[in-house]
Amino acid sequence: MNRMNLKARMTTALRAPTHSLAWCGTETGVFKQQGLEVSFPVIETTGPEAVAGLARGEWDFCQTGTLPVVENFLQGGDVVALFRNALQHDNLCIALRPELKTLAELDGKRVGVLSDATSGQTGINARLTIEKAGATATYVGLGGYGNIYKALIAGDIDAGPLPLHLRFSGERQYGWNIFALAFGGAIPSVFATTRRLIASNRELVMRVAKGFIQTVHAFKTQPEVYIPVLQRFLNLSDRKLVEDQYRFYLPLFPPVPRMALSAEGLQSIRDTFAKTYPAAQHVREADFTDSSIVDALEHSGFIAKLYAEAPK
Repeated sequence: MNRMNLKARMTTALRAPTHSLAWCGTETGVFKQQGLEVSFPVIETTGPEAVAGLARGEWDFCQTGTLPVVENFLQGGDVVALFRNALQHDNLCIALRPELKTLAELDGKRVGVLSDATSGQTGINARLTIEKAGATATYVGLGGYGNIYKALIAGDIDAGPLPLHLRFSGERQYGWNIFALAFGGAIPSVFATTRRLIASNRELVMRVAKGFIQTVHAFKTQPEVYIPVLQRFLNLSDRKLVEDQYRFYLPLFPPVPRMALSAEGLQSIRDTFAKTYPAAQHVREADFTDSSIVDALEHSGFIAKLYAEAPK
């Protein structure tokens, strides 16, 4: 097989540093070094749609949330997480307009989410956080964090979940009140594909995995290259804000991005879906992940060699 003739279609659920790596690796030529031609049919498609498109065969890989991947499994699908995007951390918050001082005040109010509050990871997290405070809100799917940010400024919604880079900007400029989300960082976002692709074209999956892990290494060691690329991905004009995000995420992108959910994270997944899918209470990490790819790359010495060659 020609080393340079493998094509891979990818997408990302949203624009955030945690979901930037596949796009950044494509822009900087890392995937090309692995003999891949990568295309992005669409970017910022929301988590449920990223997984749905993967299941429909519209793309081969996506960066998305764990929850849409788990729901696909519970529905009988074969989408699986290959890697986690980042180590556990609180990467999201819920921002309220300045006149709202508590989450309980969101009762009857409009809350922006990416897709919906029943299947999207961010939307579910926002809904459970608000319900825990005793409020019942109306949820509006807006398709992206940038749209949630703009809707908050315009007063079209009363609250919405935001990633750190938009939280800092909104808090500083508009005085929004900020609250932590229920899950925290216990349920990560992931890089996913399908079991059928792993079975039918393992070489493609291995090359993409190498490119992803090599991008993590390059991101960590080449700030002069990746800060401006990240800035383009996030569509931010404030370079300092991007530099702050780069420094924040630098230690959070793991060299070996194995899923390895915490007991808290796995139980949160079970609890989230238990009412809709009775089988959810017995779901295991192995049901919706495939660790064989990262295991093979670790055991081969590929990852160790990357970091052994890193500049001191």
